[in-house]
Amino acid sequence: MKVGFVGVGSMGRPMLERVAAAGHDVSFFARREEVRRDLEAAGIATGAPTPAALAADSEVVVVCVFNDQQVREVCEGRSGLIASLPPGATLIIHTTGSPDTAPRLAEAGRPRKIQVLDAAFSGGPADATAGQITLLVGGEPEVLEAVRPVLASYCDPIVSVGALGDGQRVKLVNNALFAANVALVAEAERIALDLGIDPVQALDAISHCSGASYALGTVRAAGSSARLQEAAGRYIAKDVATAKDLATAAGTNLGLLATAADTVAHPADQPPPASAPAVPPSVQALWDIEQIKQLKARYFRYLDLKDWDGFRTLFTDNCMHHLPTEGETTVQSNEEYFDSTIPMLEHAFTTHHGHMPEITLTSPTEAEGIWAMFDYVRIDGPQGAIALKGYGHYIETYRKDPDGHWRISSKRNERLRVDHLPQP
Repeated sequence: MKVGFVGVGSMGRPMLERVAAAGHDVSFFARREEVRRDLEAAGIATGAPTPAALAADSEVVVVCVFNDQQVREVCEGRSGLIASLPPGATLIIHTTGSPDTAPRLAEAGRPRKIQVLDAAFSGGPADATAGQITLLVGGEPEVLEAVRPVLASYCDPIVSVGALGDGQRVKLVNNALFAANVALVAEAERIALDLGIDPVQALDAISHCSGASYALGTVRAAGSSARLQEAAGRYIAKDVATAKDLATAAGTNLGLLATAADTVAHPADQPPPASAPAVPPSVQALWDIEQIKQLKARYFRYLDLKDWDGFRTLFTDNCMHHLPTEGETTVQSNEEYFDSTIPMLEHAFTTHHGHMPEITLTSPTEAEGIWAMFDYVRIDGPQGAIALKGYGHYIETYRKDPDGHWRISSKRNERLRVDHLPQP
Protein backbone atom coordinates (compact mmCIF):
# COMPACT_ATOMS: atom_id res chain seq x y z
CA MET A 1 0.00 0.00 0.00
CA LYS A 2 0.98 3.64 -0.44
CA VAL A 3 1.05 4.97 3.12
CA GLY A 4 1.59 8.57 4.25
CA PHE A 5 2.48 9.76 7.76
CA VAL A 6 1.75 13.17 9.27
CA GLY A 7 3.66 13.41 12.53
CA VAL A 8 7.01 11.59 12.63
CA GLY A 9 8.22 12.42 16.13
CA SER A 10 9.09 10.02 18.94
CA MET A 11 6.04 7.84 18.19
CA GLY A 12 5.41 8.45 14.50
CA ARG A 13 8.93 7.71 13.31
CA PRO A 14 9.25 4.14 14.67
CA MET A 15 5.76 3.43 13.31
CA LEU A 16 6.81 4.73 9.89
CA GLU A 17 10.02 2.68 9.97
CA ARG A 18 8.14 -0.55 10.66
CA VAL A 19 5.59 0.15 7.91
CA ALA A 20 8.44 0.74 5.46
CA ALA A 21 10.22 -2.43 6.63
CA ALA A 22 7.00 -4.37 5.96
CA GLY A 23 7.30 -3.46 2.28
CA HIS A 24 4.82 -0.61 1.96
CA ASP A 25 5.54 2.49 -0.13
CA VAL A 26 5.91 5.15 2.59
CA SER A 27 6.03 8.94 2.46
CA PHE A 28 5.64 11.60 5.14
CA PHE A 29 5.12 15.27 5.91
CA ALA A 30 7.27 16.97 8.57
CA ARG A 31 7.15 20.66 9.47
CA ARG A 32 10.76 20.74 10.62
CA GLU A 33 13.30 20.71 7.82
CA GLU A 34 15.90 18.82 9.86
CA VAL A 35 13.42 15.95 10.42
CA ARG A 36 12.72 15.71 6.70
CA ARG A 37 16.45 15.73 5.84
CA ASP A 38 17.22 13.07 8.45
CA LEU A 39 14.53 10.64 7.26
CA GLU A 40 15.33 11.12 3.59
CA ALA A 41 19.08 10.77 4.20
CA ALA A 42 18.40 7.46 5.95
CA GLY A 43 16.54 6.27 2.85
CA ILE A 44 13.52 5.35 4.97
CA ALA A 45 10.81 7.37 3.24
CA THR A 46 10.13 10.28 0.90
CA GLY A 47 9.15 13.69 2.26
CA ALA A 48 6.19 15.63 0.86
CA PRO A 49 6.15 19.46 0.80
CA THR A 50 2.60 19.77 2.20
CA PRO A 51 -0.06 17.55 3.81
CA ALA A 52 -2.15 17.98 0.65
CA ALA A 53 0.66 16.70 -1.57
CA LEU A 54 1.18 13.75 0.77
CA ALA A 55 -2.52 12.87 0.75
CA ALA A 56 -2.90 13.13 -3.02
CA ASP A 57 -0.42 10.27 -3.49
CA SER A 58 -1.56 7.99 -0.62
CA GLU A 59 -4.08 5.18 -0.16
CA VAL A 60 -3.76 5.43 3.63
CA VAL A 61 -2.68 8.40 5.76
CA VAL A 62 -1.72 7.98 9.41
CA VAL A 63 -2.00 11.06 11.64
CA CYS A 64 0.10 11.05 14.82
CA VAL A 65 0.27 14.65 16.05
CA PHE A 66 -0.03 16.15 19.55
CA ASN A 67 -3.64 17.25 19.98
CA ASP A 68 -7.08 17.70 18.45
CA GLN A 69 -6.33 21.20 17.23
CA GLN A 70 -3.42 19.92 15.16
CA VAL A 71 -5.56 17.05 13.82
CA ARG A 72 -8.14 19.53 12.58
CA GLU A 73 -5.47 21.79 11.10
CA VAL A 74 -4.01 19.05 8.91
CA CYS A 75 -7.28 17.27 8.09
CA GLU A 76 -9.82 20.01 7.42
CA GLY A 77 -10.06 22.84 4.92
CA ARG A 78 -9.43 23.12 1.20
CA SER A 79 -5.80 22.03 1.52
CA GLY A 80 -6.39 19.45 4.27
CA LEU A 81 -6.10 15.70 4.11
CA ILE A 82 -9.85 15.06 3.73
CA ALA A 83 -10.06 17.28 0.64
CA SER A 84 -6.83 15.93 -0.86
CA LEU A 85 -7.06 12.15 -0.40
CA PRO A 86 -8.17 10.18 -3.46
CA PRO A 87 -11.73 8.77 -3.26
CA GLY A 88 -11.88 5.55 -1.24
CA ALA A 89 -8.70 6.29 0.76
CA THR A 90 -8.49 5.76 4.53
CA LEU A 91 -7.53 8.25 7.24
CA ILE A 92 -6.21 6.76 10.51
CA ILE A 93 -6.21 9.03 13.57
CA HIS A 94 -3.79 8.00 16.34
CA THR A 95 -3.85 11.30 18.27
CA THR A 96 -5.56 11.15 21.67
CA GLY A 97 -8.34 13.72 21.80
CA SER A 98 -12.07 14.28 21.65
CA PRO A 99 -14.26 11.29 20.68
CA ASP A 100 -16.17 13.72 18.45
CA THR A 101 -13.22 14.36 16.11
CA ALA A 102 -13.24 11.11 14.13
CA PRO A 103 -17.03 11.17 13.45
CA ARG A 104 -16.71 14.80 12.36
CA LEU A 105 -13.93 13.94 9.90
CA ALA A 106 -15.87 10.90 8.64
CA GLU A 107 -18.88 13.09 7.92
CA ALA A 108 -16.68 15.58 6.02
CA GLY A 109 -15.16 12.76 3.97
CA ARG A 110 -18.40 10.93 3.23
CA PRO A 111 -19.14 12.70 -0.13
CA ARG A 112 -15.75 11.53 -1.45
CA LYS A 113 -15.96 8.09 0.20
CA ILE A 114 -13.03 8.82 2.51
CA GLN A 115 -12.94 6.21 5.31
CA VAL A 116 -11.88 7.16 8.85
CA LEU A 117 -10.64 5.03 11.75
CA ASP A 118 -10.44 6.24 15.34
CA ALA A 119 -7.29 4.32 16.32
CA ALA A 120 -6.08 5.37 19.76
CA PHE A 121 -2.96 3.56 20.94
CA SER A 122 -1.39 2.58 24.23
CA GLY A 123 2.39 2.31 24.48
CA GLY A 124 5.57 4.28 23.98
CA PRO A 125 8.36 4.62 21.40
CA ALA A 126 9.99 1.36 22.50
CA ASP A 127 6.71 -0.48 21.96
CA ALA A 128 6.36 1.04 18.50
CA THR A 129 9.91 -0.01 17.62
CA ALA A 130 9.15 -3.55 18.80
CA GLY A 131 5.81 -3.67 16.95
CA GLN A 132 3.94 -4.06 20.23
CA ILE A 133 1.68 -1.00 20.34
CA THR A 134 -1.80 -1.80 21.66
CA LEU A 135 -4.39 -0.29 19.31
CA LEU A 136 -7.93 0.58 20.40
CA VAL A 137 -9.97 0.93 17.21
CA GLY A 138 -13.33 2.58 16.75
CA GLY A 139 -14.87 2.28 13.30
CA GLU A 140 -16.32 -0.07 10.69
CA PRO A 141 -14.82 -3.60 10.87
CA GLU A 142 -14.37 -3.81 7.10
CA VAL A 143 -12.36 -0.57 7.07
CA LEU A 144 -10.11 -1.95 9.81
CA GLU A 145 -9.60 -5.21 7.91
CA ALA A 146 -8.63 -3.33 4.74
CA VAL A 147 -5.78 -1.49 6.50
CA ARG A 148 -4.84 -4.22 9.00
CA PRO A 149 -1.64 -5.12 7.05
CA VAL A 150 -0.39 -1.56 7.66
CA LEU A 151 -1.39 -1.40 11.33
CA ALA A 152 -0.15 -4.91 12.10
CA SER A 153 3.39 -3.87 11.18
CA TYR A 154 3.65 -1.87 14.43
CA CYS A 155 0.58 -2.86 16.50
CA ASP A 156 -0.11 -6.03 18.50
CA PRO A 157 -2.78 -6.48 19.71
CA ILE A 158 -5.30 -4.61 17.57
CA VAL A 159 -8.55 -4.41 19.58
CA SER A 160 -11.85 -3.36 18.01
CA VAL A 161 -13.81 -1.50 20.72
CA GLY A 162 -16.88 -0.18 18.87
CA ALA A 163 -17.97 2.74 16.73
CA LEU A 164 -16.03 5.87 15.73
CA GLY A 165 -15.06 7.71 18.92
CA ASP A 166 -15.10 4.63 21.14
CA GLY A 167 -11.37 4.11 20.67
CA GLN A 168 -10.79 7.53 22.20
CA ARG A 169 -13.25 6.87 25.03
CA VAL A 170 -11.49 3.67 26.08
CA LYS A 171 -8.07 5.34 25.71
CA LEU A 172 -9.06 8.30 27.89
CA VAL A 173 -10.31 6.01 30.66
CA ASN A 174 -7.05 4.06 30.37
CA ASN A 175 -4.92 7.20 30.55
CA ALA A 176 -6.79 8.53 33.58
CA LEU A 177 -6.19 5.18 35.29
CA PHE A 178 -2.49 5.26 34.30
CA ALA A 179 -2.09 8.80 35.68
CA ALA A 180 -3.73 7.73 38.92
CA ASN A 181 -1.38 4.74 39.15
CA VAL A 182 1.66 6.97 38.56
CA ALA A 183 0.41 9.19 41.39
CA LEU A 184 0.27 6.16 43.69
CA VAL A 185 3.84 5.22 42.72
CA ALA A 186 4.92 8.77 43.54
CA GLU A 187 3.31 8.38 46.97
CA ALA A 188 5.20 5.10 47.44
CA GLU A 189 8.45 6.97 46.65
CA ARG A 190 7.58 9.65 49.23
CA ILE A 191 6.73 7.11 51.93
CA ALA A 192 9.92 5.12 51.24
CA LEU A 193 11.97 8.31 51.60
CA ASP A 194 10.18 9.22 54.84
CA LEU A 195 11.00 5.74 56.18
CA GLY A 196 14.68 6.19 55.38
CA ILE A 197 14.64 3.84 52.38
CA ASP A 198 16.16 4.62 48.99
CA PRO A 199 13.07 5.08 46.74
CA VAL A 200 14.84 3.58 43.72
CA GLN A 201 15.77 0.42 45.62
CA ALA A 202 12.29 0.22 47.11
CA LEU A 203 10.60 0.36 43.70
CA ASP A 204 13.05 -2.17 42.28
CA ALA A 205 12.09 -4.58 45.06
CA ILE A 206 8.35 -3.92 44.77
CA SER A 207 8.53 -4.68 41.02
CA HIS A 208 8.91 -8.35 42.05
CA CYS A 209 5.97 -8.20 44.46
CA SER A 210 2.19 -7.87 44.40
CA GLY A 211 2.47 -4.06 44.19
CA ALA A 212 4.01 -4.24 40.72
CA SER A 213 2.19 -2.49 37.87
CA TYR A 214 2.75 -1.07 34.40
CA ALA A 215 2.95 2.42 35.94
CA LEU A 216 5.61 1.29 38.41
CA GLY A 217 7.64 -0.17 35.55
CA THR A 218 7.34 3.08 33.60
CA VAL A 219 8.50 5.13 36.60
CA ARG A 220 11.46 2.79 37.13
CA ALA A 221 12.45 3.08 33.48
CA ALA A 222 12.32 6.89 33.73
CA GLY A 223 14.33 6.93 36.97
CA SER A 224 11.66 8.50 39.21
CA SER A 225 8.08 9.74 39.05
CA ALA A 226 9.42 13.32 38.89
CA ARG A 227 11.52 12.48 35.85
CA LEU A 228 8.58 10.73 34.19
CA GLN A 229 6.46 13.82 34.72
CA GLU A 230 9.22 16.00 33.30
CA ALA A 231 9.31 13.91 30.15
CA ALA A 232 5.60 13.17 29.74
CA GLY A 233 3.74 15.48 32.11
CA ARG A 234 2.23 17.63 29.38
CA TYR A 235 0.81 14.54 27.65
CA ILE A 236 -0.61 13.19 30.92
CA ALA A 237 -2.13 16.57 31.77
CA LYS A 238 -3.68 16.92 28.31
CA ASP A 239 -5.27 13.47 28.40
CA VAL A 240 -6.58 13.75 31.97
CA ALA A 241 -8.13 17.15 31.17
CA THR A 242 -9.78 15.68 28.07
CA ALA A 243 -11.07 12.71 30.08
CA LYS A 244 -12.56 15.09 32.65
CA ASP A 245 -14.34 17.06 29.93
CA LEU A 246 -15.66 13.84 28.40
CA ALA A 247 -16.98 12.62 31.76
CA THR A 248 -18.63 15.96 32.51
CA ALA A 249 -20.35 15.99 29.12
CA ALA A 250 -21.70 12.50 29.88
CA GLY A 251 -23.07 13.61 33.24
CA THR A 252 -20.50 11.79 35.36
CA ASN A 253 -16.99 12.39 36.75
CA LEU A 254 -13.66 10.61 37.10
CA GLY A 255 -14.09 10.22 40.87
CA LEU A 256 -11.06 8.70 42.61
CA LEU A 257 -9.16 8.53 39.31
CA ALA A 258 -9.18 12.35 39.14
CA THR A 259 -8.33 12.67 42.84
CA ALA A 260 -5.16 10.64 42.34
CA ALA A 261 -4.30 11.73 38.78
CA ASP A 262 -4.42 15.43 39.64
CA THR A 263 -1.38 15.07 41.88
CA VAL A 264 0.83 14.30 38.87
CA ALA A 265 -1.14 15.51 35.84
CA HIS A 266 -0.79 19.21 36.58
CA PRO A 267 0.26 21.51 33.70
CA ALA A 268 3.87 22.62 33.50
CA ASP A 269 2.84 26.22 34.22
CA GLN A 270 1.21 25.39 37.58
CA PRO A 271 2.83 25.07 41.03
CA PRO A 272 3.67 21.52 42.13
CA PRO A 273 0.96 19.72 44.12
CA ALA A 274 1.20 19.80 47.90
CA SER A 275 1.79 16.04 47.98
CA ALA A 276 4.89 16.15 45.76
CA PRO A 277 7.75 14.28 47.44
CA ALA A 278 10.29 16.64 49.01
CA VAL A 279 13.91 16.11 50.09
CA PRO A 280 14.34 16.60 53.86
CA PRO A 281 16.39 19.67 54.92
CA SER A 282 20.13 19.04 55.01
CA VAL A 283 23.38 20.84 54.25
CA GLN A 284 23.40 19.10 50.85
CA ALA A 285 19.82 20.19 50.14
CA LEU A 286 20.62 23.80 51.02
CA TRP A 287 23.72 23.65 48.83
CA ASP A 288 21.68 22.24 45.91
CA ILE A 289 19.12 25.04 46.25
CA GLU A 290 21.94 27.61 46.22
CA GLN A 291 23.39 26.00 43.09
CA ILE A 292 19.99 26.28 41.37
CA LYS A 293 19.85 29.97 42.30
CA GLN A 294 23.31 30.44 40.77
CA LEU A 295 22.16 28.56 37.66
CA LYS A 296 19.25 30.96 37.19
CA ALA A 297 21.51 33.98 37.83
CA ARG A 298 23.75 32.80 34.98
CA TYR A 299 20.67 32.34 32.80
CA PHE A 300 19.73 36.02 33.20
CA ARG A 301 23.32 37.25 32.75
CA TYR A 302 24.18 35.11 29.72
CA LEU A 303 20.87 36.00 28.04
CA ASP A 304 21.24 39.75 28.53
CA LEU A 305 24.97 39.82 27.62
CA LYS A 306 24.37 37.56 24.58
CA ASP A 307 26.84 34.93 25.81
CA TRP A 308 25.24 32.21 23.69
CA ASP A 309 27.97 29.61 24.27
CA GLY A 310 27.47 29.90 28.01
CA PHE A 311 23.69 30.07 27.61
CA ARG A 312 23.59 26.71 25.80
CA THR A 313 25.28 24.96 28.74
CA LEU A 314 22.46 25.80 31.17
CA PHE A 315 19.93 23.26 29.88
CA THR A 316 19.62 19.48 29.97
CA ASP A 317 19.85 17.75 26.60
CA ASN A 318 16.09 17.14 26.54
CA CYS A 319 14.95 20.46 28.03
CA MET A 320 11.42 21.54 27.05
CA HIS A 321 11.00 25.27 26.39
CA HIS A 322 7.35 26.36 26.82
CA LEU A 323 6.83 29.52 24.79
CA PRO A 324 5.13 32.59 26.32
CA THR A 325 3.10 33.16 23.16
CA GLU A 326 -0.03 31.54 21.72
CA GLY A 327 1.67 30.35 18.55
CA GLU A 328 1.13 27.10 16.65
CA THR A 329 4.07 25.46 18.44
CA THR A 330 3.93 25.89 22.21
CA VAL A 331 6.91 23.73 23.21
CA GLN A 332 10.36 23.68 21.63
CA SER A 333 13.43 21.48 21.96
CA ASN A 334 16.81 23.05 22.70
CA GLU A 335 17.79 23.43 19.07
CA GLU A 336 14.40 24.81 18.05
CA TYR A 337 14.57 27.29 20.91
CA PHE A 338 18.14 28.37 20.17
CA ASP A 339 17.47 28.65 16.43
CA SER A 340 14.49 30.96 16.98
CA THR A 341 15.62 32.93 20.05
CA ILE A 342 19.28 33.70 19.35
CA PRO A 343 18.77 35.41 15.95
CA MET A 344 15.82 37.38 17.35
CA LEU A 345 17.73 38.67 20.40
CA GLU A 346 21.26 38.87 18.98
CA HIS A 347 21.01 42.63 18.35
CA ALA A 348 18.16 43.36 20.77
CA PHE A 349 18.46 45.03 24.15
CA THR A 350 17.11 42.98 27.06
CA THR A 351 17.26 43.01 30.82
CA HIS A 352 15.82 40.20 32.94
CA HIS A 353 15.35 40.17 36.72
CA GLY A 354 14.32 37.22 38.89
CA HIS A 355 13.14 37.56 42.50
CA MET A 356 11.94 35.54 45.50
CA PRO A 357 12.51 31.99 44.18
CA GLU A 358 10.40 29.11 45.52
CA ILE A 359 12.58 26.04 45.00
CA THR A 360 11.51 22.52 46.00
CA LEU A 361 13.86 19.54 45.77
CA THR A 362 11.67 16.61 44.75
CA SER A 363 14.53 14.10 44.81
CA PRO A 364 18.32 14.26 45.24
CA THR A 365 18.61 15.00 41.50
CA GLU A 366 15.27 16.71 40.68
CA ALA A 367 13.81 20.09 41.62
CA GLU A 368 11.02 22.51 40.74
CA GLY A 369 11.06 26.28 40.98
CA ILE A 370 8.95 29.41 40.56
CA TRP A 371 10.56 32.86 40.19
CA ALA A 372 8.86 36.25 40.25
CA MET A 373 10.22 38.04 37.18
CA PHE A 374 10.51 41.34 35.35
CA ASP A 375 11.88 41.81 31.85
CA TYR A 376 12.44 44.68 29.46
CA VAL A 377 12.81 43.79 25.77
CA ARG A 378 13.54 46.06 22.83
CA ILE A 379 13.87 44.52 19.37
CA ASP A 380 14.68 46.57 16.27
CA GLY A 381 13.48 44.31 13.46
CA PRO A 382 12.76 44.68 9.73
CA GLN A 383 9.10 45.36 10.53
CA GLY A 384 9.86 48.08 13.05
CA ALA A 385 10.86 48.32 16.70
CA ILE A 386 9.15 46.47 19.53
CA ALA A 387 9.57 47.49 23.16
CA LEU A 388 7.83 46.03 26.19
CA LYS A 389 8.00 45.51 29.91
CA GLY A 390 6.79 42.19 31.27
CA TYR A 391 5.82 41.10 34.78
CA GLY A 392 5.09 37.55 35.89
CA HIS A 393 6.81 34.27 36.76
CA TYR A 394 9.26 31.69 35.49
CA ILE A 395 7.99 28.15 36.19
CA GLU A 396 10.80 25.61 35.84
CA THR A 397 12.14 22.16 36.62
CA TYR A 398 15.79 21.28 37.19
CA ARG A 399 17.94 18.16 37.10
CA LYS A 400 21.36 17.38 38.48
CA ASP A 401 23.28 15.67 35.68
CA PRO A 402 25.91 12.96 36.24
CA ASP A 403 28.67 15.62 36.13
CA GLY A 404 27.22 17.09 39.35
CA HIS A 405 25.91 20.30 37.73
CA TRP A 406 22.28 21.41 37.99
CA ARG A 407 20.63 22.35 34.70
CA ILE A 408 17.20 23.60 33.61
CA SER A 409 15.09 20.68 32.35
CA SER A 410 11.91 22.63 31.49
CA LYS A 411 10.92 26.28 31.64
CA ARG A 412 8.06 28.62 30.95
CA ASN A 413 7.95 32.43 31.12
CA GLU A 414 4.40 33.27 32.22
CA ARG A 415 3.83 37.02 31.85
CA LEU A 416 0.84 38.23 33.85
CA ARG A 417 1.12 41.79 32.53
CA VAL A 418 2.79 43.29 29.46
CA ASP A 419 3.25 47.05 28.96
CA HIS A 420 3.95 47.92 25.33
CA LEU A 421 6.10 51.04 25.25
CA PRO A 422 5.99 53.92 22.71
CA GLN A 423 8.74 53.92 20.12
CA PRO A 424 11.39 56.70 20.29
